[in-house]
Amino acid sequence: MPLRTLRLAASLLLCFLAAPALLLAQSAPPPVGAPHSVFRSRTRIVILDVVVTDKKGKPVSGLKQSDFTILEDKTPQTIRSFEAPELHVMPPAPANQPVVTSAKDLPKIGNAPVTIMVLDELNTSFADMAYARQSLQKYLAAQPPVLKEPSALLVVTNTKFQLLHDYTQNRDELLQTLKKHWPEYPWKMAQSGKGGPGTTERIAMSLSSLLQIAEATRGLPGRKNVLWVGANAPGVDFSSADPETIKEMTAVTKRVTQTLLETRIAVFDIDPTINEASMVGVMVPDAGDDSGDSDTMTDTDPFSSDVSLQDFAAATGGKLIQSRNDINNVVAESIDTGSTYYTLSYSPTNSAEDAAKFRNIKIVLSNPDLTATTRTGYYPEAANANNIAADTTLDLKQRQSELQLELSQAATSALTYDGLSFTAVRGPHDTWLLTARAHDLSWSPTAVGSTRLRAEVTAMAVAFDAGSAKSKSKSGAAPDPGKILSHVAHELESSRDGSLPEPASVTFQLSFDPPSGAKRIRFILRDAVSAKIGTSDLNP
Repeated sequence: MPLRTLRLAASLLLCFLAAPALLLAQSAPPPVGAPHSVFRSRTRIVILDVVVTDKKGKPVSGLKQSDFTILEDKTPQTIRSFEAPELHVMPPAPANQPVVTSAKDLPKIGNAPVTIMVLDELNTSFADMAYARQSLQKYLAAQPPVLKEPSALLVVTNTKFQLLHDYTQNRDELLQTLKKHWPEYPWKMAQSGKGGPGTTERIAMSLSSLLQIAEATRGLPGRKNVLWVGANAPGVDFSSADPETIKEMTAVTKRVTQTLLETRIAVFDIDPTINEASMVGVMVPDAGDDSGDSDTMTDTDPFSSDVSLQDFAAATGGKLIQSRNDINNVVAESIDTGSTYYTLSYSPTNSAEDAAKFRNIKIVLSNPDLTATTRTGYYPEAANANNIAADTTLDLKQRQSELQLELSQAATSALTYDGLSFTAVRGPHDTWLLTARAHDLSWSPTAVGSTRLRAEVTAMAVAFDAGSAKSKSKSGAAPDPGKILSHVAHELESSRDGSLPEPASVTFQLSFDPPSGAKRIRFILRDAVSAKIGTSDLNP
């Protein structure tokens, strides 16, 4: 890719990820303060979800902790915790009724996994997308009325990233939603083809969609299997770019990578392109290497030379699946594989804080006939690594833009964000009381040596009208979110005596008078230090 195009690529990636912030440009953005010192443990814990398969690709359970060896940069690590697949199962469905019918029910499932199906209508031909939709229908039709695990259905198009159906175990509701949905013609792909600025915009839109999924599911304790069904988004090669361009593009890539890994998302990139021959092409980390020799371990950063959606599949412990004409079976296999996993954790022996160096991870099994698949590694998390809005290496304008981006996406998304759990109720004189669990907030000393602690959040309220009546459905399909009528955003804080026991909850008071005609208010709460976001929707 020419250097000029690479520079444009970097600019488009950064600009597109910040584009939704235009929502907040109607009023002055809330100030972004410098991060406070925070009580932190110096011990880093790395959590790995590991899928073990036999030579036929079937998931294997029944293994013990002693069957696993973790290598980080070829150095053996001590396993601190071990969970077998049996600890990640759904609670039984009472009277054969779904446990989950919406995102509000997800706390009921503990650390069981969820499935997020994404139809990629941005990078896929119209014919292939229609085939993918039919294949998903075929897969669902073969499932029992109550699905094994909660599933959500989303779509990314030329113009939007949309929730088609909230989490549910109701097979028929998902089938009905799919039948009513018709793919949008991918005119951006038709215009840009495989090269040019349009390809970069598409990869930026794809990365932004992945980022929203990760931020929205941060509060779910279990694994999230994202089935991205669509032709591979174009990649951006920056191996010959100038240092400033590489810096910009690497920052975006690391942010997405870090967030996906932190939120335990595994990406299954399923290409529905129709082929004449049905041959299997699967890319997984360390495929074919069962020698157990640590010297064969790859010692590279998977994002050192390009940005590609398919790289996120391998990096997150998922798969890239191509050249299959039975997409319905691919979906079934991916869900089955992604739902049968072990969870291991360890504290790295390398305590260096070099956030620029990628740490490579490999799992070696005692049985050489089995294959372990997990994320390929991670970037060491320095303070505020997941909170760019509080990064003092950036200027105030950049940090404000980052905060606007995150709040805007949470405000306009149909997804429920669960990074912070809170309730919102009316208070006196046009105020709203937002009550969060104290344990979920980041508490910092108010001054050096002081026992007084404070938690700081950004609170936002957005009022919407009724939206389009045509989009309403009793099937559970996501309705039109409506038009924004007004919004407010303020930084709020709460303080307490750190020498006393931590309270169960903390209440923040936000002033907001919703206009007449408001049919829905979305409240957003964002921790100023951890960047965790929660949302709550109310009828005013």
